[in-house]
Amino acid sequence: MNIQRSFSCLPAAEAELPCPVFPSVKPDNWPEGMQAIADLIVASHFPMFIAWGPELRLFYNDAYAELLGDKHPEAMGQPFPLVRPDLWPQLQPHILEAMAGNPVHLENSLTSLIRNGRIERRYFSASITPVRHNGDVIGIYFVLSDTTSRVLAEHRHAFHLKLTDTLRGLVDTGAIMEAASSLTGEHLGVARVGYGEVDMPGRSISVDRDWTDGSVASLAGESRPLESFGPGIIAQLRAGRTLRLDDIALDARAAPYASGYASIGARSMVIVPLIEAGQMAAIFYLHEPLPRHWTDQEVALAEDVARHTREVVRRARVEESLRDEKRVLEMVNRTGQALASTLDLETLLQAITDAGAELAGARFGAFFYHGEDEQGQTLQLYTLSGAAREEVERLGMPHATDVFHPTFENEGPVRSEDIRRDPRYAALAHGHLAVRSYLAVPVVSRSGTVLGGLLFGHPEPGVFTERTERIVAGVAAQAAIAMDNARLYEVAQKSARERDALLQSERAARVQAERLSHTKDEFLAMLAHELRNPLAPISSSASLLSMQFKDEPRIRQTSTIISRQVRHMSRLIDDLLDVSRVTRGLVKLKLGVVDFRDIVSGALDQARPLLQEKEHAVELQLPDSPVHVRGDQTRLVQSVANILNNAAKYTQKAGRITLRLESSDGRMVLTVSDNGSGMPAELVPNVFDLFTQGARTLARSQGGLGLGLTLVKRLVELHQGEVGAASDGVGQGSSFTVTLPCAEAPCDGMPGPAGQVEEDGAVLARPLRLVLVDDNADAADSLSTLLNVQGYHTAVEYDARSGLRRARAERPDAMLVDIGLPDIDGYQLAQQLRAMPETSGTVLVAITGYGQARDRERAIEAGFAHHLVKPVDMTALGRVLDAVAAGAARQQAG
Repeated sequence: MNIQRSFSCLPAAEAELPCPVFPSVKPDNWPEGMQAIADLIVASHFPMFIAWGPELRLFYNDAYAELLGDKHPEAMGQPFPLVRPDLWPQLQPHILEAMAGNPVHLENSLTSLIRNGRIERRYFSASITPVRHNGDVIGIYFVLSDTTSRVLAEHRHAFHLKLTDTLRGLVDTGAIMEAASSLTGEHLGVARVGYGEVDMPGRSISVDRDWTDGSVASLAGESRPLESFGPGIIAQLRAGRTLRLDDIALDARAAPYASGYASIGARSMVIVPLIEAGQMAAIFYLHEPLPRHWTDQEVALAEDVARHTREVVRRARVEESLRDEKRVLEMVNRTGQALASTLDLETLLQAITDAGAELAGARFGAFFYHGEDEQGQTLQLYTLSGAAREEVERLGMPHATDVFHPTFENEGPVRSEDIRRDPRYAALAHGHLAVRSYLAVPVVSRSGTVLGGLLFGHPEPGVFTERTERIVAGVAAQAAIAMDNARLYEVAQKSARERDALLQSERAARVQAERLSHTKDEFLAMLAHELRNPLAPISSSASLLSMQFKDEPRIRQTSTIISRQVRHMSRLIDDLLDVSRVTRGLVKLKLGVVDFRDIVSGALDQARPLLQEKEHAVELQLPDSPVHVRGDQTRLVQSVANILNNAAKYTQKAGRITLRLESSDGRMVLTVSDNGSGMPAELVPNVFDLFTQGARTLARSQGGLGLGLTLVKRLVELHQGEVGAASDGVGQGSSFTVTLPCAEAPCDGMPGPAGQVEEDGAVLARPLRLVLVDDNADAADSLSTLLNVQGYHTAVEYDARSGLRRARAERPDAMLVDIGLPDIDGYQLAQQLRAMPETSGTVLVAITGYGQARDRERAIEAGFAHHLVKPVDMTALGRVLDAVAAGAARQQAG
């Protein structure tokens, strides 16, 4: 913090007030000693401030500004008692002592400071030093060190010891809860602490006893419904997560129920849920009547107390009194439970060693155990307690001597009061640790396999008794179970990783398959085009041969064979494209009159497994009378089932799905709505697109909607129906509709049969002028020759630009244009021809190998009047040219 900038925060009227000791409050005018302290304060990362003059006006650094919170920067230059009225009563005697010229040191002093409107309990060590000028004390130099974490850790450790000692001798459950509550309340300075028993069937919480500091009323004997806490709060507690509320009024989940909390005098709280058998059995609560910032250490202590106390209560309810031997066995049991709480093998083994050494009272402890590396090779591993790893590594691993052999061969425990006098000790290698009392217990799995051995030692003889052996044997049994569980967990984790890898592989394979499917469709379309191109000149040449040599039987036969084989090849190409059409939903329907209520029932039967798995509630709203439609029952059931499965999949567990069937004005509407994940607005228009079409599709953005909904749309459209989708947004559910014409309703607006074109008898007096544009010279030349023989006047160009020039010059009656041209494609050529005045009346005919429906639509959009697929059906082309000639004749006659 810049010193000049710091003092710029002072009000202008006070910035020039003379200090009682020196003439200016600005640092650059301060005496050299004062200036040095100011520079030190600004540069330090520790909270520091100077309070000078009789009013103790403040100058502080950034670190202390953090402690001031929202009081900064207005606090700069203000009197300390006014800035810190919450701390002044506590610090006044020490500050007066320092102003009297005596340095003061405070060690781990507890303060309840107010920062940002909230009370914070912190521990500080502080040094208060007089600041002198010309021999007089003009202020104090205050240096702070936040010792909260260290002090709380020490207090927490001491508290746990005290809590354990207090609860150990209690057998009455009420007394246990009362003692734990009072100790916690006094330790944390909380207004109210207690336990509440949860009655899940009755959905209520009852308090038997609690503790208060007198500032709030006790809740003992009261019972309250769970709903009074708010559903969000209860959901968190039922999930086993501790609740921490610094200010109920600021929490969105609790604020609506603030009046209920106020009725019990609670404004801030910590609640620890206690879960048993998967359900919330009790809560441990800390209440404050004012907002309070709960630290992580306080929450962790509350959790420890809650669980520890709950365990004591559980044991106390099982046994009314505990004898010494039973207490020891329960200690072993608690140790085992602690071991079972971790599944990390290294952590587990170290905990086993430490627990065994503590329970046995051993100076040294070791756990030698067998493990395997990733290649399955056996390893001799160990953990230690009370000895450095270097000392053991220097001695080497245990040998198969008489003293170690029984342990690792599962021959039972080995205990020696003085191993140095034991004849088995002679086999031990020189240089072992200074051990006289010795105890070794094998750790054996449930399958009988020796997992390792627990070895304990003490430099004094006679330390390990039969009772110690029994205790360690219990630890070894618990250790074996914990190790088995840890190994099972490792196996499960490995299986989970393998399963995830398989799932990833499956997903990658699916993506690859979809990409290949898309590539296959493109390949089939391109293959059809490329195969039809060479067939076109072959077909034209065969027709030309048939016309030119109609009196030559052998040539006519050859021509007939060629034409027949060309048609056969065309059919093969069509069959090949049918594979692509099926994958895109182009299926043949078996039409009949069906009751759509039966369709809904059949779809529910198909979707029922997923609905039951997700525990969805299905509401069915069907009319009493039949709703008949004309359609393929199998395909309609498939369509509705796809929508139902989609709703079930993207609705959270135990959701709600509604099916409503209505009919009016000759049409029926099925609406399938859910309260699931919903859709963003930008995805709704594209929800029925193939997910392979890019990032616009739902499959790409949310990972679910793809081919199924596409198939629904195309099947419904084949039934002259419509589909729709709607959603209010993410998390707001979705609604899908299927609309179909009823079987008995009239089909309004359908076009009637096309009328016959009446011929007016006009005949064109000249040959029809044609221009052929095709980059396949063989196809263009053969078709041109064939048309010439038939009496047409033809010209051939092999690229689009030459075709444009020819059309502008000759103004043909019709142009036969290939789509796949080298310079610009046929669609662009058609658009340019339509824009030229010279060819405004020219009839454009697309002659192409692209024969799918979309290709026809695109050709018409580009300006073509007709779309013919190679090899050209000369009969169809003849009809087109006859119509062109008739039009030209009428124009000539007019």
